Amino acid sequence: MIRPLVAKEVRDQRPFLWLALFFVALDVLSDLWTEPLGFAPYADTFERFEPDGDLSLMTFVLTFALGCGLLVREQDDRTLEFLDALPTSRWTLFWVKLLVALATVLVFPLGTTLWMIFHQVVSRTSLEPGLHLEVMAVASVLRVAQVLTVLALALALAPLRRLCWTALAVLMLGQSILEDRVPWLSALNPFRLTAPRFEGTTWRWPVEALSLQLSVACVLLGLALVQFLGWGERLTAAVQRRLQGSWMGTLATLATVGLFLAVFVRSMGNDGLKEDTHDGEGPQVEFPTTATAQATTGRYEFSYPASLRKHAEPLLDGADGAFEKVRTFLGIEAGVPIRADLSGSARHTAGTAYWNTLRMNLAGLSQPEEGLAVLGHETTHVLAQRIAGVEAAPRLTTMKLLSEGLASYVEYRFFYAPGAEEEYQLIAAAARARREVKTEDLLDLEKLAAERDENQVYPLGRAFIEVLVRRHGDGAPARVLTALGRKDAPEGLQGALAWQDAFQTAGIDLSQVFDDFYAYLDEQVERRREVIDSLPRPRGAVERESEQVGIRAIVDGTVPEGWEVVCRFRSDETSSVRTFDGPYYGTGPHWRAPSDISEGKIWYQLGLRAPQGLVLYEPWTMVRVE
Repeated sequence: MIRPLVAKEVRDQRPFLWLALFFVALDVLSDLWTEPLGFAPYADTFERFEPDGDLSLMTFVLTFALGCGLLVREQDDRTLEFLDALPTSRWTLFWVKLLVALATVLVFPLGTTLWMIFHQVVSRTSLEPGLHLEVMAVASVLRVAQVLTVLALALALAPLRRLCWTALAVLMLGQSILEDRVPWLSALNPFRLTAPRFEGTTWRWPVEALSLQLSVACVLLGLALVQFLGWGERLTAAVQRRLQGSWMGTLATLATVGLFLAVFVRSMGNDGLKEDTHDGEGPQVEFPTTATAQATTGRYEFSYPASLRKHAEPLLDGADGAFEKVRTFLGIEAGVPIRADLSGSARHTAGTAYWNTLRMNLAGLSQPEEGLAVLGHETTHVLAQRIAGVEAAPRLTTMKLLSEGLASYVEYRFFYAPGAEEEYQLIAAAARARREVKTEDLLDLEKLAAERDENQVYPLGRAFIEVLVRRHGDGAPARVLTALGRKDAPEGLQGALAWQDAFQTAGIDLSQVFDDFYAYLDEQVERRREVIDSLPRPRGAVERESEQVGIRAIVDGTVPEGWEVVCRFRSDETSSVRTFDGPYYGTGPHWRAPSDISEGKIWYQLGLRAPQGLVLYEPWTMVRVE
C-alpha cells in the first residue's frame, strides 16, 4: 500500500517539483550568463550558503509554501475520508507525505549544490585542485536539517489556513526582537543553520543550533501529527468557522504584508548596525574566518588564504625558478621541499625563516616581483641553515651581518633589476659618513640594536657580502657557512671569535674583507656626498598636554622629496625590535599616555624614511618626564 501512496503524493506535489527544477535551471543559466564556465573560485561558493543568500531564501519559501497545504489539503478537498477507507492508517499517510515533501523540496538546494560541485570540477587549477567534498557534505546535511525544521513549522501552522503566513511573520518579527535581548535565541533561527563557520579548512558543525532546531522540529512534527490524527478536529473546526469571511481574508493579507515589511526593515537596520563598528557604547569586534588553500610545487609546499588565490598565482608560478637561482648560487642540493606559509609574518617584517620553513605576508606584497624577491630572501635563509647544519643554525641566526647580508645580497642580485640596490647603498654610505659603522657593533647585534638600529645589518650586510664575493668568488659565502657548521668547531664561541674562526677555517682573511668593506663604503660616500649632506638630522623636543607627553621632531633644513620624518619608541634599552611602538610618521608631536611611560623615562628614536622604506635613524635618546 506504500507504493500507491507515494505515487499519489508525487502526483500531488508535482507542481512544487517542477518549480524546484525551474529554480535549479534558472540558477544554472544565471551563472553561465554572468561568468564563463570554469571561472568560479572555490571561495565564491560559500556566499550561496549565507543566511541572507538566494539559496537559503528560496529554499525557505518553497518549503513553507509546500508545508502549509500538505496536510490540510486532504481535509479541505474532503479526500481524507476516502483515504481512511483504504487499508492504511493516518500515521502511515503522515510519514509518506512528510518524506515525499522533504525529497521534493530538497531537489532545489541539493541540485544547486551538485551544480556548484560541477563548477568546481571544471574550475579547479593547480592552485586549487581539490573538490572539498567533505565541506559540501556538511553543507548538504545542514541544508536537509534546515528544510526539515521549516517543513515542521509549516505543518504545525497549517491548521490556521489563511493566517499561516501571518503567524510566520509574527514569529519572525518576535525572533528578531528577542535576539537583541537574548542572543542565544539566534540558535533557533533556521536561516543561520547553514552559515559557514570554519576552523582552518574544516566547516565547523553548529552542534548546539543543530540539536536545538532538530528538537524543536520533533515537537512541531508531533503537534502536526496530533492534529492530522484527528485529536483536535473539534477545536480546529471551531477556529476555522471564526476565520470565515472575506473581511478576515483582507485583514490577514494586510497584516501579513505589514509584518513582513517590519521584518525586512528591522533586518536591514540590524545589518547597518553590524557594519558600523564605531556606534554604540562599546566596540563591536568580529573575528573573520577564512579558508586556507594549499599548493605544491617542485620545491615548496604553500599554504595561503584562499581569498588571495589570484594574488598568489604569480608567486607560485615563479617559485621553483627562484629556488633554483638561490640553490645554484649557494651550491647546495635541492633537498626536501620548503614549507611556506603565506598568511603573515612577524611584526615589522615581510618574511621570516625557520628550519625548512618560511613565512611571508602575501597580503602586504604589492608587486609579483616583490613577492619573488622576499621568497628568494627567505629561501636563502633556509638553505644557509641547511649548509651550516642544525647545531650551527642558532649561531648563524645571531650573526646577522652574515645571514641577513647574504639574504639581502641574493635578493637584490637575482630578483631585482640592476640599480634597485641604490637605496641600500645610500643608507650604508650615510651611516659611514656619520661615523656610525663600527666593526664591534656589526659583530654584536645586541649592541647595535641598543645604540642604533639592528636593521642596519640589511644594507651594511649586503655591502659586506658584495665585497666578499668580489674578492673570493660566488662560492665564498657557502664556504664560510660550511666552516661555521663543521663538526670539530670549537664550542661556545661568540661574537668576533665565532666570526674569526669561521672565516679562517674557510681560508678567508676576515680583516681583509673588512678593509674591502670600508673602502667600498668610502667609495659610496664620495659618489653620494651631495645627497648625504642634504639630509637633515632631526632632533626631538618634549611637549606636554594634560597628562600626555609628546615628542616633536625639529628638522633644521628641508626634508628631500620622497623622504619622511619618523619616530618610534621602546620601553627600555634592552627591548626587542618586535616590541617597538611605531614608527610614527611626520614631525608630530607623537604623544605618550602615562601607561606608555616606564619609570618616568621615554626612549625615542627619530629618523628619515627613504622612498623605498629603509630608515636612517639617529641614536636612541632617553628623556625623563617625571
